[in-house]
Amino acid sequence: MDPGLLRLPAGNEQTVTADPRQMPRFYGAYLQVADLDRSLSFYRDVLALKVDWNDGTLAILHGPVESADTLVLREIGQEGPHPLYQTGVTRVFLRVAGTAELDRAEEWFTRQEVRYQRYHDTSADSIGVRDPDGLQIVLLWINEAVHAEPPPAWLYWYR
Repeated sequence: MDPGLLRLPAGNEQTVTADPRQMPRFYGAYLQVADLDRSLSFYRDVLALKVDWNDGTLAILHGPVESADTLVLREIGQEGPHPLYQTGVTRVFLRVAGTAELDRAEEWFTRQEVRYQRYHDTSADSIGVRDPDGLQIVLLWINEAVHAEPPPAWLYWYR
């Protein structure tokens, strides 16, 4: 057997590599929005994402530091197939470097008069805001020192 491969426990026939550099990584999220301009204003002006492409129907944004993380916004209009926040993606998590970055974001949201909620936990610290379509955007810092603890309780909340 190739030493770079791990077999998962019996009953699961999938094979994964032991080398994390070869594992798939999260690349981004594709969100359907009612109004592209309104959503761009939020993601660009409030969350400080950089717009790399915008043709009026589709926009591609990246974070200011890691250009590999991508957010795609696709305008579907007000009459989408369902209320935009009810099915499918209910939260988008954006990684931050630490609690100081969350403190700066909290100050920024206050100055911009953006409603937010801050959650403190031993394993994570975060700030939740809503985009113009009601989707919850969470700025999240994970405390790697206590990563083995159960997830924070707020992660289980529906709304």
